[in-house]
Amino acid sequence: MGRPVGHGKLAPYVDFFEELIAQDPDITLFKLRDALADAHGEKVHHSSIAVMLKRLGYTPKKSRWLQASAIERA
Repeated sequence: MGRPVGHGKLAPYVDFFEELIAQDPDITLFKLRDALADAHGEKVHHSSIAVMLKRLGYTPKKSRWLQASAIERA
């Protein structure tokens, strides 16, 4: 149940977040939130970003957001 994946407020910004995470794997949720507000004027709560990243398969590991497949290889 719940909202279909990919149709939320943050759906248009998935590529934006993936690019930021690729550039800096140690980036925090607060910095991601601030970068979104600066670049696109969209204000969201940092926990919304965490939920979106988790749905995309990213998991927090030692203060980094890694895709689940990267953790399995390590």
